[in-house]
Amino acid sequence: IYSIYSFSFIFFFALIEEVITIFAKFDQFKKCPCRVTLFENCVAIAKIMVKTYETEMDSPPNGNVIAVEANNLPKWLETVTFENAARKYVGENFEKIVKVRFESDSNNNANYSSLLLRLNLDVELKDTTTKTLKFVLKVPHSNEIMSKILILLKLFPKEEQMYQSILPKFEELYKQVGCDIKFAPNAYQFDRDIGLDYVLLEDLLPRGYKNANRIKGLDMEHTKHVLRKMSELHAVSACYVEHFGMFPEEYTVGIYAKNNRELLREFNGSSAFLAQLKKWKNGQSYYEKLVDSDNYLVDRLLQDQVYNPSEFNVLNHGDCWVNNILFKYNAFGQITDTRFIDFQVGKYGSPANDLYYFILSSTAADIKLSQFDYLVRYYFDNLVENLKLLQYHRPLPKLRNLHSVLLKNGLAAYLVVSKVLPVVLLEKSGGNESMENGAQAENKLKLAMYTNPKYVEAMSTILPWLDNRGLLDWRL
Repeated sequence: IYSIYSFSFIFFFALIEEVITIFAKFDQFKKCPCRVTLFENCVAIAKIMVKTYETEMDSPPNGNVIAVEANNLPKWLETVTFENAARKYVGENFEKIVKVRFESDSNNNANYSSLLLRLNLDVELKDTTTKTLKFVLKVPHSNEIMSKILILLKLFPKEEQMYQSILPKFEELYKQVGCDIKFAPNAYQFDRDIGLDYVLLEDLLPRGYKNANRIKGLDMEHTKHVLRKMSELHAVSACYVEHFGMFPEEYTVGIYAKNNRELLREFNGSSAFLAQLKKWKNGQSYYEKLVDSDNYLVDRLLQDQVYNPSEFNVLNHGDCWVNNILFKYNAFGQITDTRFIDFQVGKYGSPANDLYYFILSSTAADIKLSQFDYLVRYYFDNLVENLKLLQYHRPLPKLRNLHSVLLKNGLAAYLVVSKVLPVVLLEKSGGNESMENGAQAENKLKLAMYTNPKYVEAMSTILPWLDNRGLLDWRL
């Protein structure tokens, strides 16, 4: 599921298939009568993942809503009550909940790791008037194998901790210096602990928040708003460490542990990308430089993702691309607010990671490279301004040091353009191809990604830019 901090979900079923392949090497597994059922379940997940891709790319903001009939809702929802959420949302004027409705969405969208439902609460206020409160409820898929993988990666507990604990502390630190800054939708909780993972969020769609066009990419105005918000997030995360101590291991190490080397190798293989790269015009020289990169990529990745205490470090969003950014506009079309969503894969380390991830994946082609250094400077100036505002006590970062870590983290840039960008630029498929074979579906999707004319054209300028900066020279 991670690429830099999160593998692109379209490769998720490749992991499942690889896990089966690895297990199949062991005699005990060959003799196991459950192996066929296990494989069938994995293929079923692969089908879901590919179908998910076709809708995920054009999802509405703050959660892709899957149409779920009332009798198909998770059974445990029948025992859940939402009075605390309604009271927190409305305040002292709340009287009672009149009706609970789970609203289906016409787009039939599904998130790769979750089911997302729009929850409408019709509530009565103390003045006897009624009001509809809108939420997004995010819960794990019910498939047993998918659930086990989510538990292994700790995605839901991590996101819940971000929304319920870490982000509120970030916002409180800004309030202490007189600034009202919001990073994400408000988060809520059920009336009692049900022993299951979930995330309950304010639905920002009715308040006018929406995504920008991912194919076109963000223009300079949108990009500046994102970088300003990113600088606010990064600055306060550095100050958080001063006030509350270091982030837990889930954020400082995460999946980048040495005992996950084989897992990371399966996730980050470049064979599909390289197979097309050597066919592109002027692609042969880059292919020759990267042809054996799978042999050392993971070792370099593990090395790069160990944060250096002597450098300036921040809590990166980890998945900062256009579909995880919401914008609100006034009547004149001017941006009035920017929010981030999807905090499942945050990682403490160099800000170079978020900068590469966002700029190389989500900005418009006419500014992505030509204005890259200016965008870094714009981010840096805002970062320092926020650090001063928050009364950061350690030495302020220097622009030359930021450029130095950007050059040092060339692998991060490579992973964005080879794993994330092809997903961003791929048009939503309108076909209804058979999903009988998970491997065939995977190969077809990868082929579509890496032969997409928009992607090939983008890489014709990105690859020389990377190479001229030495960002492809990350061999150990």
